[in-house]
Amino acid sequence: METTTVIPKANLTSCQRWKLDSLDVSGVPSTKDLQNKEMSAANEPKNTTDKNIPTSPTEEEITALFQKAEENGHQKGYEAGYKSGFQEGRQQGESEIEAEFNQINTIFADLDEKIQTIDQQIAQELLTLAIDLTKKMISQALVIHPELILPIVQEAILQLPSTGGQQLRLFLHPKDAVIVRQHMNEQLTQENWEIREDTQLEQGGCRIEANGGEIDANIETRWRRVLAAIGQKNDWIEK
Repeated sequence: METTTVIPKANLTSCQRWKLDSLDVSGVPSTKDLQNKEMSAANEPKNTTDKNIPTSPTEEEITALFQKAEENGHQKGYEAGYKSGFQEGRQQGESEIEAEFNQINTIFADLDEKIQTIDQQIAQELLTLAIDLTKKMISQALVIHPELILPIVQEAILQLPSTGGQQLRLFLHPKDAVIVRQHMNEQLTQENWEIREDTQLEQGGCRIEANGGEIDANIETRWRRVLAAIGQKNDWIEK
């Protein structure tokens, strides 16, 4: 039994009567056209800029990556080496400076010691020179002014204790004896002095004998006493 379906008119929209098209096949691509289209599609270059398709790095990019990595390695190595080298160099520099400073101190200490030695030598040489000059000046003064024997004799007499009227003997160089007699004869006669000449005495000195004792006012003896007071030793007569 056949069933017929009827569509109500209210449910129908627009419609168009179907009509058989003509059998014109001019708009349908032929088999040859399809083959040419497939070959053209195969020959077309693929789009390599597609972001979804991963691409392999080029040789330049690989070289740049290696160069960058090498530079980073060098930089890190340089920084590490710089810090280590700076610390070692600083310690070595401080050690060298300390060693040089100690050497300089040693040089200055040695120099100061040498300067002191030189100063002592110079001072001693100057003192020796002064002593020699003084000796020559005294000798020349006694020759030029032989009357200088008078204060020397008077000083020696004052060193005597009370004589008690005993005989006193004054020994002088013959040239000095003449001068003493001329200027002190009256005084010496009153005090019971006897003047004796002694050629062994150096001009400018004298010797006194009294009460069993003796006062040596010889110029060489007095010269030694003066030098002993300043810690020096120098004979009046060069030997």
